[in-house]
Formats: sequence, C-alpha cells, structure tokens
Amino acid sequence: MQKITFTYLLSKFYSLNETMGKAKEQRIISPFTLLLSCSVFIVLMANTVFFDKLNALYAWQENLSFIISLSLLLLSLILFVMFVLNILLPTKVVVFVMLLIAAMVDYYGVVLGVLIDKTMIQNVAETNLAEAQEIINLGLFSRVIFMAILPAALLLFIQVKNITWLQRLRQQAISITMIMVLIPILIAPFSAQYTSFFRLHKELRYYTNPLYPIYSVFDYLAEQTASLNSKQFINLTTQITKSSSTRKPKLMILVVGEAVRADHLSLNGYSRDTTPNMSKQAGLINFSQVSSCGTSTAVSVPCMFSFFGRDDFTVSKAKYTQNVLDVLAASSVRVSWRDNNSSSKGVADRLMYQSYRSSEVNTVCDVECRDVGMLVNLQQYVDQHTQDTVIVLHQMGNHGPAYFKRYPNEFEFFTPACQSAELSECSQHEIINAYDNAIRYTDYFLAEVIKLLQANSVQYNTAMLYVSDHGESLGENGLYLHGMPYAFAPDAQTHVPIISWFSAPYIDIEKTKAHQDDAYSHDTIANTLLTFFEVNTNIADEFKVTPPLFYLKPKGDDK
Repeated sequence: MQKITFTYLLSKFYSLNETMGKAKEQRIISPFTLLLSCSVFIVLMANTVFFDKLNALYAWQENLSFIISLSLLLLSLILFVMFVLNILLPTKVVVFVMLLIAAMVDYYGVVLGVLIDKTMIQNVAETNLAEAQEIINLGLFSRVIFMAILPAALLLFIQVKNITWLQRLRQQAISITMIMVLIPILIAPFSAQYTSFFRLHKELRYYTNPLYPIYSVFDYLAEQTASLNSKQFINLTTQITKSSSTRKPKLMILVVGEAVRADHLSLNGYSRDTTPNMSKQAGLINFSQVSSCGTSTAVSVPCMFSFFGRDDFTVSKAKYTQNVLDVLAASSVRVSWRDNNSSSKGVADRLMYQSYRSSEVNTVCDVECRDVGMLVNLQQYVDQHTQDTVIVLHQMGNHGPAYFKRYPNEFEFFTPACQSAELSECSQHEIINAYDNAIRYTDYFLAEVIKLLQANSVQYNTAMLYVSDHGESLGENGLYLHGMPYAFAPDAQTHVPIISWFSAPYIDIEKTKAHQDDAYSHDTIANTLLTFFEVNTNIADEFKVTPPLFYLKPKGDDK
C-alpha cells in the first residue's frame, strides 16, 4: 500500500492540476463555433411560432427542401447579426443578449400571440411601471431561465479562444462575407417559392425571432432620432374662424376608451348585456362600423386627433404637428385633458393636462385609480367659464392583461372571472368574463358622464363622444391583447365602437342616426370635432379630410 506522505500528496495535486488544465484546454472553443451553436439553438428552440405559421402555408411534406433552405437562411441571418454585434461586444455578451431577447420574444409569441414590431417597441418605451408589471410574470421568468439563463450558464465552463481585437475583426469580416455569399446560394434553387414568400406572405417576417424585434428596435430608434432632429413645430393652418348657430356655448366630453372591441357591446348585438345603461339611454347614437387607426394606444390616440389620416400618419410626424385640439384651442375653445391611462401620447403636450393615475389627484382609488375619479370636481371646472369647452377623458378602460383590475368588485357580473394577469392560468371563458365586466364598468362610467352633461344642458349645448383606441384579442386563434401589425390584425383588434349623445339643437340627430351603420374610421374624429364646435379652417384644402359623424341642421337661433 502506498504510504501517504506530503511528497505524495503534492505529486497528486500537480497531477490533478495538470489534468484540469488539459480539460480546460479541451473546453476552449472559437468565437465562430460558439456563435454558430447559439444560432442553431435559437432557430430550433425560439422559432416554433415562425415554423408553425410557415407550415400552415408551406406544408413540410410537399416543401421540405424549401423549408430546409429557409431554415438555413434564418440561421445565416441570425449568425450575421451576431457577427456584427461581436465586432463591438465580447462573444459571451453577444450570446447572452441574443438568448435573452429570443426567450422573451418567444414567450410573448407562444403564450399571448403578441408580435414585437416597431409599434410594440414604442408601447414598451412609453409604458409605465404598473403596466409593465402586469406582463412580467412567472411564465416569462421560467421561459427566460430555460432558454437564456441555463444555456448561458454553460458559458462559465467554456473558454473562448483569446484573440486580439484586430484578429477578431478580420474573422468577423471573413464570416460576414461568407454569409453574404451563402445567402444567394440558398435562395437560387427555390426562387419561385421565395418570390411568393417575400411578396405574398410578408407577415411571416414578423415571426422571425429575434431578427424582426432587433430590426424593430433600430427602426424605432431611427424614427425617434429623426423626430428629435426636426423639433420645429408645424402649424397646419392659422386661418381659423368660428361661427355659432346657437346662443349657448358648447360643452363636449370626449371619452377615449382603452382596448374595447365593438363586438363585445350589447349595443352591437353581443349576446351578453355589457351595456345596460347605454342601451336604455334616450338619444344615443351608436356607430357600429368603425375601424381604428392602429392596434395600439401609441398609434391610435395621436392618429385620431391628427389631420393626416391612417394612410399618411406617422407618430414622429404627428408629435410636432398641429392637431385638432391645437386648432380648437387656437379658436378660443377651452381644451383640457384628464388622463387615467399612461399619457396623451403627445396629443396634449401644448394643452391643459392632468394625470389621474395617483391617489393624490384621483380620489377614487382601490387596487388602482378608477376612471370615474376623473369626474370628481369636473363640475367646478365647467363652472369656471362659460366659453366653448372640450374635455378629454382618457380611460384605463379594458387595458389588459389584468382585466380583473379594471373594475371594482361590485361590477363582477360575469363569473368566474380570471383573477390573474397570467392569462395562461385561466380558461378563455374566464378571461372573457373579466373583460366583459370591465366593459360594464365603462358603461357605468359613460352613464355618469351623460348625467353630468344633462345637468349642464340648460347652460350649454352638450355632447358626449366615446371612441375606443383599438380592440383586443381574447384567445381567438391563439391571439391575446393587441398590437398586431395592422396589415393582418384581426377585426377584434381594429373594429371599435363610437358612441355619441347630444343636447345640441343644431345637430341633426335623425340624419346622423340614419348613417350610424355606415363605415367610419378614426380619421373622422378631427373633422367631427371641428364640425361640433363650428370651427372652419383651410386644412381641407391640403388634406383628404374625412366627413364628420355629425350632420348639422340649417343655421338658426337656439331655442
């Protein structure tokens, strides 16, 4: 038996150290190998939605060779992005960042059917902490741990071959050149399929993870940079005149709703009684066929107040361009904006604005501050002046995914209602119950708005106009929430309600009501506001102005 001595232990230590050193040398890999391995992992593990959508259009049994080619193209493009990032960032940092992005995008794509495009990036940039917390949950964390943290942990046991920055730059240049040569080789044998893929199925590119989200981030940053470089405010018109068909001043409360889809209002034939108050309201006009300007608040809210119309609208252009509220203010209409949502999205930057998200301002708060709190002390504001006035109330409304937070307990009419922001924990029926309960609370809120206007109908010609910013998907075809690219967004996200109520004698209610089922869009809002306040401009000479919702009677005295 070998005698255990200090010399023996020392020799064993050196032997073990030498073995570990050799093992460590065996774990040294090149940056190319590590980036390629990461790219393969992302293609196989984080692009299931893309391949599901692809297979629905190109069945793999008949298009296997094309699908393999497209998979290699996707792999090559991801590798290309990683090589470009690797020029500036260490290899392990590039790998971890790409894994993290891919894991997060995969979660929202698989679980909620949400796509990450430029509009969604803008939503993320403009959201507040409370809203962000509702979409950060255990499901997201588990996906990040499985697809990013655990794979990245393997990097602790791997040593990337140490090369100089110039050597790495040369290798990246060679690798990028090889990929650029490979791409046309992959496409050439399947030119017919690729032609239809790029021309007829453009929506598939939105599902490439993480390519399209990364592109969207840079697209958003470029747009923001461009808007910062053109801060000069543009007045579309200074030729503003205002007439009056009545002796009384005008008072309108414009309610901007959140995430309410038209087909979930009983006013529009929905089988559930989601609008019990509005259904009984005399003189109500319900516009049933309205299309939103966008599928997110960040786009739809500034768009509905702009003169550009959906076809010509961009957020960056609208931010520094005169909108309809600016024109009304310039015509001596008193304009104010009360907000219980995230913000006015730039619309009220030059107007009287107040946030009602805090209990310091909103006196009706429990688990969150309620929309009805925006009505507290509103009568005092109305009483301060007797001029034409428009008050915008921006609701929290049906903001998802925590629909159960959007209404007080006493409005839980449809049960069982989903009590979680993690929608995967609830059945579709429970999600719809919570969503419909939130609509009933909006119905109550609108009834309170009309009560306030009725109380002021002796002094003012009053009107309420309610318009939702966009709709909401509730699990149809695996889609939830909103924000899909407009080109292929479902009707659930673009078909929105507009509801109006008047005590204004110069509005031809019967003629307006006769057209309530005509096709309208958010493009009509700007001209509708000008029409109600009888404001005339020359903007129609430069823009394709959409006809208003309201029809006016021949001018005469207020009786």
